[in-house]
Amino acid sequence: MFDDAQRRAGYRLRRAVGPHLDRAVRTVVDETVRVYPEGYAGTVSGRVEVVESALSDAGFSWNPVSMYHYTPLGNRTNGSWVLRESPFADRQLHLVLVERGPERVDVYAHEENNWRRHPLRHVRDAGIDRDSGAERARSILEGLDLEHAHATYLRRKLGHLARRCRRWLDGRSLG
Repeated sequence: MFDDAQRRAGYRLRRAVGPHLDRAVRTVVDETVRVYPEGYAGTVSGRVEVVESALSDAGFSWNPVSMYHYTPLGNRTNGSWVLRESPFADRQLHLVLVERGPERVDVYAHEENNWRRHPLRHVRDAGIDRDSGAERARSILEGLDLEHAHATYLRRKLGHLARRCRRWLDGRSLG
């Protein structure tokens, strides 16, 4: 099981140093760090810590060098995990976790070049495959002991719109 104290310390370090690294990286390469709808693998019901623990138990490694992803709505990610056949394998499955509430985590995925073996290809997003990554991640989520669901892009957008309307109506009824 992943050491929770190690994860918290690494997360704090990532949050402290990350913005400076982010600015440096953006001066060298194009910003290609947004998660895309076709990479959506599903939504897990549970805390992000529980999801991370299950991923660790399934052979995923926490990816401390990847923190620059954000969703189309501007949400920052809460975790980055990779699955490789070996530390220097050609390819890796990259999962990006986005905490959408205290008991809800969206999972985005893509298959990509392993940054340890092909750093330039990785940075340039050469050979990235969001569809295959999301499909593979869904298959892995099926095997984990986590309650999860996969909704279509349209259904998720309609859900976002409905939640915004409810918040707007709640605000209007109070004022």
